[in-house]
Amino acid sequence: MQRKKLPHYLIEKNNLIVQVTISVLFAIAFLAVYIPLSDTTTAWFSLEEQDKFIYTAFFIIFSTIFLIFSRIMMFYMSKRIIRFTLTKFILWTIGEIVLIGLFHAYISLRIMNIQEYSNTLIIGKSILITFIALGFPFIVTDLSFALLDAQRVLKIARKVIQSNPANTDSNKTGNTPKNDTQVLNNPDIINFHDYTGALKFTVKLDNVYYIKAEGNYVNVFYNNKGGISSFVLRNKIQAIEDTFANTPLMRCHRTYIVNTNNIKLIRNEAEGYSIDFNQSGLESVPVSRTYSEKIVKRFTEI
Repeated sequence: MQRKKLPHYLIEKNNLIVQVTISVLFAIAFLAVYIPLSDTTTAWFSLEEQDKFIYTAFFIIFSTIFLIFSRIMMFYMSKRIIRFTLTKFILWTIGEIVLIGLFHAYISLRIMNIQEYSNTLIIGKSILITFIALGFPFIVTDLSFALLDAQRVLKIARKVIQSNPANTDSNKTGNTPKNDTQVLNNPDIINFHDYTGALKFTVKLDNVYYIKAEGNYVNVFYNNKGGISSFVLRNKIQAIEDTFANTPLMRCHRTYIVNTNNIKLIRNEAEGYSIDFNQSGLESVPVSRTYSEKIVKRFTEI
């Protein structure tokens, strides 16, 4: 049985920050409304009585810190240690909610020493309320990220339709050019294929600056008559990296491949390395730690 791959937008840094922020704010608002209505698990919650307010604030602050730390671990482990699937992501999220619920139950039973209700009721309801307070914003934000990603992919797909590079007429149809044998045997010319293997774009190697991943598409930025043009095709950046493994096109980031022949300089700043090209008007490309040593070594050999 094939494991369902985790959608990239669920593990993106900015999305994780937005999700934690919204979820914590929603949970606080939910508890503010729920506290007056509850006589069991949130019996010690209070925004008015000083002693109970201190425990309430402590619980919220500790839970927030735990959630932030958990998402930081999720982000970095997904990049270096664990290959996250959708199932692992869901189990991780459920684990966060259960642990926060158990922490609430522990305060209720051991610190506040609530004895009016059974341990089973307090533990069960603590976890249930945590699922409502955090599970709902988790689901809503994940669905919002999915919608935004779908809109972005649709926008990129429109670019594919509108793209009309002035290389060959065959780029419009994906057919191989008449002089394809000559092109394939010329190391100065590279061919970009889509995910089906159809030839979509042919360009001189030295004219390529970098390739940027955008979901299920890649955007090739290249020199076109002295200006900067781009061509979008549907393919994975990993497939592009594998295709050009023995060329100056090198992976420097999970979303970028750069042409090392066109690197002007590599800057080492507080947030890490970044690349500038020998062409004005191009954005600086980041270099992640995974690829920094390889890129720097390659640059020193040029």
